[in-house]
Amino acid sequence: MPHTASITRLCSLLKPDNDARPTFLFGAGASFSSGIPLAAECVKRLAKQAYADFVLGGKTHPDQIKPSEWTTWLQGQRWYIPGENNLAENFPLVVEHLLKPEAYRRRSLLDLMALRQDVGDGYRAVAELVLRGLAGTILSTNFDVCLPKALNDKQPHIRHVAEVNRGPQDFNEFGLFAKAQIVWLHGKAEQYTDRNLISETQKLDPELIQRLAPLLEATPLIVVGYRGAEPSIMQSLLGEEAGIKFRNGVYWCSRPGEKPHPQVDALARRLDGNFQHLEIESFDALFRDLNHELAGVQRFAAAPSSDDLKQFDDQTVFEASLADVDVDLALTTLKRYSAKLERGDIGSQQLKPLMRELGLLVNDNGIERPTVGCILLFGRDPGRFFPHSIIAGTVNEKKRKLFGGNLIQQHKAVLDWFEEEKINPQIKVKGRRQHESRSVYPERALVELLVNMIVHRDYSVQQPSSINVVPQHGVRFANPGAPSAVASRRLALGPDGAFEPVPQFSDLRNRTLCDVFFGISAMERAGTGLTDTRELAEGLGGAATFAYPPGMDSFTAELFRLRPSAGSDMVARDNRPVGTYVLNLLPFASIPNGMTHIEVTTNRWDELREKVPLSDAGEVIFEWRTGDLWSFAPDVLVNTLFAPVAKGRARTISVEEIEKSPILQAKFSWLCRLHFEAYLKRFEPRGLIIEKDKKGHPARRAYFTALKGNNRPIFYDTPLRKNIRRDVVKRRGEDQKAWFECEGFGYEVVRQADIWGIRIKPFYMFAKRDGASPLPGYMRTSKATRRIKFDRNANVESDLTFWGRFLAEGGPTINIGNGYVGDLLLEGSFVSVDVQEGGLIDGSSAEDRRTA
Repeated sequence: MPHTASITRLCSLLKPDNDARPTFLFGAGASFSSGIPLAAECVKRLAKQAYADFVLGGKTHPDQIKPSEWTTWLQGQRWYIPGENNLAENFPLVVEHLLKPEAYRRRSLLDLMALRQDVGDGYRAVAELVLRGLAGTILSTNFDVCLPKALNDKQPHIRHVAEVNRGPQDFNEFGLFAKAQIVWLHGKAEQYTDRNLISETQKLDPELIQRLAPLLEATPLIVVGYRGAEPSIMQSLLGEEAGIKFRNGVYWCSRPGEKPHPQVDALARRLDGNFQHLEIESFDALFRDLNHELAGVQRFAAAPSSDDLKQFDDQTVFEASLADVDVDLALTTLKRYSAKLERGDIGSQQLKPLMRELGLLVNDNGIERPTVGCILLFGRDPGRFFPHSIIAGTVNEKKRKLFGGNLIQQHKAVLDWFEEEKINPQIKVKGRRQHESRSVYPERALVELLVNMIVHRDYSVQQPSSINVVPQHGVRFANPGAPSAVASRRLALGPDGAFEPVPQFSDLRNRTLCDVFFGISAMERAGTGLTDTRELAEGLGGAATFAYPPGMDSFTAELFRLRPSAGSDMVARDNRPVGTYVLNLLPFASIPNGMTHIEVTTNRWDELREKVPLSDAGEVIFEWRTGDLWSFAPDVLVNTLFAPVAKGRARTISVEEIEKSPILQAKFSWLCRLHFEAYLKRFEPRGLIIEKDKKGHPARRAYFTALKGNNRPIFYDTPLRKNIRRDVVKRRGEDQKAWFECEGFGYEVVRQADIWGIRIKPFYMFAKRDGASPLPGYMRTSKATRRIKFDRNANVESDLTFWGRFLAEGGPTINIGNGYVGDLLLEGSFVSVDVQEGGLIDGSSAEDRRTA
């Protein structure tokens, strides 16, 4: 468990709403940063002092004695435990055998532990926690004055610091609920009851253990800076003989790479699940971070109400209803969310319960209403409620482009904008021997800053976010929102508001937005976004800065490009780009959990229509020869609707079962096609019709017809252009010889690379003078042969873009369930695949590979 995770875990123990405050146990490592030596260093200093006094007769100052003198003498003692790693184990032996008589021992120890500098940041932070009532009792194996000094410096705010076991039978001030209490486990040096002899470190005072036992049984124990070598602590207090179960847990903090003492391992085995190792950077870092995270939190203050704790994105939009939410978009997005969190697949039936769980829907006196986060993420028209929730993109503060809609749409639209040549062009970068072509700005850095802008802005501030691109210079992101109290404490803001990003620190202003964007893999929670952005920028020779400008209540991030050579902004494409290939497959964003099958008694369509309200059933497959009927409707509904003709109960066949059987796959494909054809009928008023075969059945092709004997224009938008005109039907020839060239597409439902989708194949239908009836076959073949020479890659990609935008009506998804099936959704764009292509780069023989 890394340091940041340890902080989070310990913060949960220190929360004021817990029944009991944790008890702390400090060892020598707690005082190291305050200038107090650790056990191994104590051995060296005491041995050197004893050698100077007893061997050299006090004639030589200890600082003048060389290691070869005193170490040889120390290692020659018969009681000495050899080995550099065992040096600390010799501390009680040195005290017992070298520090004689008692007066000399007392003086040496007091001198050794004298505070010669200010106490460390960790002790100051501990005093802050005690002051706010988050910590109370601290057990100490030390006898330096760091802890009492830090606590007493808080007087009169801390009225009294109780000290227990300073001398024999010194238990008068002990209290289970003391607000500030130090328990000296080995006594206090000033009273000379410090227990550092071999005989004294074997056991603690039984009466002391008896008083501590109820406290340790009722509270978590957090151990910091202690090796765990002394039997008096590890056996008398924490061992089996004390009889303490530690049901609230022991949290043993150690620095990275520190090997636990065997007695600590034995304790961990004995306590099993009640023992937890926590990794920390240091004593000071631990308590400094705890104090920062818990700043303003007091145990004895009134707890805030649940409404006070609600973030802005969790608040209810009372003017909105579920009708203001794009349910299809919510379903496709939360399916990805559930898959990322390994919660299993969800369908339309599970959508509302999941949205309630995520806090996207709340109950308002029996009426289900969306929250701010729900409207921002999935709203059909978020601008109606939050007109400022847009992103304004500019180039040199000109050519203003507004990105509106919900946040999912904004995220996609801005990413498309970033791909434009004028926003993130390619540039040749000179190297030592050759140059390379690459994007001016790291694509990942732009993505990180965009996601940061979307999920961390303050939507309660009625100002838009903005992105301004300055060619040959940089990109500036500006976001409404002043730094929170937590961010102000953790970030070292300069006079101009600039700060260095803190790794693994994240201040979640909008937890719901962060939750969903994390669930769709658009961001991570590790708090590394700004750090990664800077590293990515510097890796390409650029830079990145971050600031909360004074008086502006906003956050700004600037991404700077590599300085142009001699002012040149030449753009050159790499000969081996990462090619983006668009496949003619509209993938399903959501499919039902299964297909329902029922056997019926009739074998005639007219009888079936007479006895069953098919208009309520949606699209069905009726195999009249066998009496099998297939539907995507739930089995409960199918049993109800088809009861008059049913042979038995309906059965739901799962997707897993379908995908194992080619026959069931064919049924599934057939049923999906029927729903797609029903969806296509909505475009008949716009001239798109489904071609019929000789028997009058759909021929699995659709095409546009002429508009009143003339061309038919269609207007649509792309991410880069708006209101594009496309003549999908063109009149050719004149008078009696006139004919029409009509755009269309073939379609089939396929399963490709484990992805279900509808394959779209654009084609041209050549129609007669009426602009609808197909020409004879031989004439269509002739005209198609002439037309094919115009079909280049660019035209094909343009065709797919058009059909995707047209069929989706500009939306992110296509609902072909037609109101009967809630989770039969297609993506609104075709599948695209990035492929690394090979080839020569500027004549470099080291890169001699052929292109794809």
